[in-house]
Amino acid sequence: MEQIAGRQVTLAQIETGCERYERESAGLEQLITDLEADLEAVKQKHLRGIKRQASVVANQQAELHSLVEAAPGLFKTPRTITVHGVKVGYTLSSGKLEFDDEETVIALIKRFRKDDADTLIRKTEAVNKDALRTLTAVELAKLGCKIVDAGDVVVLKRVAGDVEKLINKLITKLVEAMVDGE
Repeated sequence: MEQIAGRQVTLAQIETGCERYERESAGLEQLITDLEADLEAVKQKHLRGIKRQASVVANQQAELHSLVEAAPGLFKTPRTITVHGVKVGYTLSSGKLEFDDEETVIALIKRFRKDDADTLIRKTEAVNKDALRTLTAVELAKLGCKIVDAGDVVVLKRVAGDVEKLINKLITKLVEAMVDGE
C-alpha cells in the first residue's frame, strides 16, 4: 500500500483501474472498427457508380479537349472563356524539361558546362531542371535535353473545383469533429 496525496492506493485498486482502462480501450477499438466497416460498406455501395461516372467525365473531358484543340481561332482574344462553370481555351505553357537518361545528362553537363556543374547538378547527382531551363535550346540539345509541351496548350478546368475542394475539406473536418466529439 502506498500513500499518494493523502490517499492510500493499493495494488488491487491499480489492478481494477487497469481492468477498466482495458475494457474502455477495447470498446473504443470496437467503435473504430465498426466505423471503418460502415465506411467501407458505404464506399462499396457507391464505388461502382463513382467509377462509372468518372469514366463518363473522363470521356467528356477528352471530347471537350478535342473540340477546343480543333478550334484555336476561337481563342485569339480572349484566350480563355468560362462557360457553365468550365474554363476553356489556351494558356501559354513554359513546357517541361525532359531527358532520357539522367546519368548521361550529368556526364554531358560535367563535360560541356564545367563552370555551371555545381548549379546544374544537385549534390545528389540529380539534374537541376530549374537551372537547366536557363540554358538555350542549343545548349540543352548538346546536353541531351529538350523542352517539350512549350507554347500554347489547351486549358480545361472546372472553376467550381476550388470551391468543391474547400467543401470537401470542411466535410472532412466536420466528420473528424463528430468522431472527436462523440
